[in-house]
Amino acid sequence: MKRRLISTIAVIGAVGLALSACSSSGGSKSGVPQDDKKPSSLTMLVTASSSEDTLKKLATEYTAKTGITIKFDEAPYDQLPTKLILAKQSNQSTYDMSMVDGFTLAQITASGALAPLDSYLTSDKAYDYSDFPQGLQDYGKVGSVSYGLPLSTEPYLQWYRSDLYSQLNLKPATTWADAISNAKDLQGAGYDGYDGVYGPAGSAHYYNAMLASMGGRLLDPKTYKPLLDSSVAKQAMKQYLSLKQYSPDASSSSAGLDAVNAFSHQQVGQMILASGWWGTFADPKNSDWAGKFATAETPLDKVGSYQPVSSLYGWLASISATSKHQKAAWDFLSWALGKSNAETFVETGAPPGRISTTSNAEFVKELPLLPSVADAAKDGLAMPRIPEMAQIVTVLSQDISSMASGQLSLDDGMVQAQNDLLNILVQSGRYKG
Repeated sequence: MKRRLISTIAVIGAVGLALSACSSSGGSKSGVPQDDKKPSSLTMLVTASSSEDTLKKLATEYTAKTGITIKFDEAPYDQLPTKLILAKQSNQSTYDMSMVDGFTLAQITASGALAPLDSYLTSDKAYDYSDFPQGLQDYGKVGSVSYGLPLSTEPYLQWYRSDLYSQLNLKPATTWADAISNAKDLQGAGYDGYDGVYGPAGSAHYYNAMLASMGGRLLDPKTYKPLLDSSVAKQAMKQYLSLKQYSPDASSSSAGLDAVNAFSHQQVGQMILASGWWGTFADPKNSDWAGKFATAETPLDKVGSYQPVSSLYGWLASISATSKHQKAAWDFLSWALGKSNAETFVETGAPPGRISTTSNAEFVKELPLLPSVADAAKDGLAMPRIPEMAQIVTVLSQDISSMASGQLSLDDGMVQAQNDLLNILVQSGRYKG
């Protein structure tokens, strides 16, 4: 998998060089008896990313401070959930910590593989969880329980070519009508007006971003009933598909990485994409337009009955439920992701969205997308935190691709998508009617 430039911001300063002992008598919140001795090493499951790179850099400093070696076990992105779940099923203390994609958090916690973190978050004042907006605090939760610390904050943002916008006297869109108008003007000037994702691999993420920004939702937040039969869902899909006419020719079968490549090397004016790709677009080795793009929050329209919001994505750092050194794991993560290390992660392009980070003038100068990230993260929303979401995204992406390619009409496609999601959720027992 391509190395996503997903960074890591840090957090707080001084580490207590002597770790407080973990009581072995009462076990942990996850029920695993805890070793009360200072560990010689801790192991973290990671995947190739700038988050991994930065954690490794900080781990060297941490070892020098504490004498505890941080080992990293790198695995392909799609194997992270499996490795954590298998460790839980076999009750093996293989990992102490792990990177976790927020999208897979519910799937992993359903197996009991992650330790709850709320007791640490409320007692560790130095970590200062109040420094994160509510949207990001909720991003690390399943239900009301926190299982992940923000490692990188990567909301979907509006990306645009600042040189083309200046040339055509365009402004970043604040509504989807603005975005469509900009797309028309860009196309009229000989450019691709929009960079859409319409293939069967992941297009549901991009449609969901538009739907949420229009005050719609894929599922009822309380009952989990699919809401693709709502008027706002149909309006969002019609609008989403209409932007295909302004997109590069290959967009009918494109995935997210195809859109990244098109925006990096073709004459494309605007797109919606996670903020973690900043490092790719800013690097002249990876982008023909380095220095000629900018970001803004996703356009927001009050069409549906819910609050229009941006869509949150990004990495979390979690503690394994099978670890015998959970307190020691917390000590490392709370230091590495603390305020004093924020600059280290700003340098990698996708820091956690601490308020003190996104509002820091020096950091904004170094990473200009931080204000857009702050706007999106303030009340941003993740996809529903249920284990069925991976299957839902797969099936819905296939339905979107069928509509985009003309195999299904809009009306028939929306009916099929509603039924497909309903079948998944009824069969799993998530939606009970």
